[in-house]
Amino acid sequence: MNKDVFKEKVKTTVRVVYEKTKDWVKVNRMIVLYFLFAVLIEVIAVAAVEGSPFLSRPFISLGLLICICGLMLLVKKNSKRVGICSALLVLQAIVDLVFSVIFDMTDQYFDFGMFNLRNDAFGILESIPVNFVTFYAGLFFCVLYIVYGSRILKRDKKITQGKRSKWYSLGVAALGLIMTTVSLFAYNPLKTDKYEEMLNGKQTSAYASYGMIGNFVNELANATVFKKRQNMSSEQVENFIYAEESKPTQHFGVSKGNNVVVVLVESFEWFSFIADEIAFNRLPIEEEQLAELFPNLTKFYNSSVVGNNFHSREKTDIAETLSIMGCYPTDSYVNYNYDENVMPQTMPILLKELEDANIQARSFHNGFKTFYNRKQVHDSFGFESLTDMYDMEKMSQASVANGGEQTFVNSMVSGTRNLDYEMINTCKDLMFPTDKRFYTFITTITMHGVYYERENLALEQERLSAIYPLTEEATEEEELLWHYVSTVINFDRALGCMMEDLEKKGLLDNTTIVLYGDHNTYYHDLSNYVKDIHGYETENCFTDLYRVPLMIYDQNLEHEVINKFACTADIVPTLLDLLGIKYFSNVYFGNSLFSQKESVLYSRAYDYFLRKGIIGRSVNSILYRNDELVTFAAMESFKRDATALVEKIRYCDFIFEEDYFANRSHYKKYFAKMKELNS
Repeated sequence: MNKDVFKEKVKTTVRVVYEKTKDWVKVNRMIVLYFLFAVLIEVIAVAAVEGSPFLSRPFISLGLLICICGLMLLVKKNSKRVGICSALLVLQAIVDLVFSVIFDMTDQYFDFGMFNLRNDAFGILESIPVNFVTFYAGLFFCVLYIVYGSRILKRDKKITQGKRSKWYSLGVAALGLIMTTVSLFAYNPLKTDKYEEMLNGKQTSAYASYGMIGNFVNELANATVFKKRQNMSSEQVENFIYAEESKPTQHFGVSKGNNVVVVLVESFEWFSFIADEIAFNRLPIEEEQLAELFPNLTKFYNSSVVGNNFHSREKTDIAETLSIMGCYPTDSYVNYNYDENVMPQTMPILLKELEDANIQARSFHNGFKTFYNRKQVHDSFGFESLTDMYDMEKMSQASVANGGEQTFVNSMVSGTRNLDYEMINTCKDLMFPTDKRFYTFITTITMHGVYYERENLALEQERLSAIYPLTEEATEEEELLWHYVSTVINFDRALGCMMEDLEKKGLLDNTTIVLYGDHNTYYHDLSNYVKDIHGYETENCFTDLYRVPLMIYDQNLEHEVINKFACTADIVPTLLDLLGIKYFSNVYFGNSLFSQKESVLYSRAYDYFLRKGIIGRSVNSILYRNDELVTFAAMESFKRDATALVEKIRYCDFIFEEDYFANRSHYKKYFAKMKELNS
């Protein structure tokens, strides 16, 4: 065959293929258009969240889309095709928008555990941010598809295809299903060993890897097909639990026999009450004026051990649990999935079993006790009661009925945060009894959420206005910060009420107080504004975004500032150290603030590892490193300590999944070993 004949055959073949392809596209243009629009909606939504439209692992969602298109080829009427594809596009646009909004609100990727929080986390939102890029992109393509589809229906209601179209369509659908299935297995090594993924995984983020729809399918597979329980023997678990004993520090036992008060201060930041070197854009208030606005916090700071490099990167429920129990499982929520577990490592149960069976262990929250399922889980933690806003309201009403003053107004019913001062003033006799030793845990709420003009903060706003009035020229960020500062003034009053009551009752000398922030003020990106940190590409240290206060007051401790990295998981080990209680280190994720060992923060909510100047998606996959702060030796230390933490997490997961200590022999052995350790 000469070259000219060959070229002519090739041209003819290309022409035939082109014509057939053109005819096929014309017949199936609504399916082709659906495919293109579905891809565009997805990549635009991902770009709006992640900053880039490119997916590193797109084949889960791509395979699902091909499967849908194959099934749509079986539909013989354009009207049905247009109707079904329009519904699918609208559904996808809504799902992507919801996932985008969840990310904008919480900075978290979707997982099925969020369904546990649906009545709580979304029930308290004053406003829901809308991701406008995702919203308008989804709206545009859905409307365009429906309008164009309506025009097509006027001309082509029936579809003419060849006899083999059925098998061809099923083949396309099968190809897409195979692609999705293979991708799920190929991209899920963590489902066979998720701890290996925690050590060496290269995934940058869920949406940048899988897309929003792909991540949803992935999470669905995780919860069903790939859900795998670990197989460990009791001997293995015991060998790990009891392998390492804590080492007493120079302050070991200085608080022995003391009462304990732990105060979780919602959205607490250093810049709220001191001239913090990280707060570049804070309100222009001088140190003397800050001391005037915050006399009790200033005095407490100057009398306490200060954890100046303390970080928290969790939601309130997880931060709360970490400061009561010192550890947390992955993939599940203690407050919902393990709320009836036996948990001997919690502070209330340890103190009752080891030191004082009659110690009063109570928790207090000026929200409602069903929120985050606190009522149930605090019972499992070993608290004998949880007092919430409804209880406080009844106590206040009883006071008025007996001729006393009204101490508490339940503002939550009208959509406003309750006041921390009113909680302490109402409950101080329950919180700080004089006839028994106590462990009291307090969760505040005044500083939570959106910052705005509030009637119940009129006194605080008046005090702030006297020093720094809010003008009409103030920017939105300055206005948010101004209102936030007014909420901190109320907490300052609450702290003053608590300290005055303890001193009046003669309890201050034998009470240890831990006061810490559960997380930064991420609402409206206020923390980003004040600290001038808006992304990894910044002149400032990105991890300072999560640096929040930790202060420990004890008459036997002199004021000092400790600069080593610490996190919420360190609170329980620190208290045990001060109380003179030795413990098995592998049960807890953190270390005493007074020890030489630095902890690594593993964020259950956000799924990464953190230390000052370092954020790792896995131990060996670093998202951010501040080269000015992190030396080679510091990096190696981070990897070594984070690797040890992953091993603790592995056993923690098993202990929770199996409710290990519900076995009475395991529970007895744990406390027999603890008593032997402390004998």
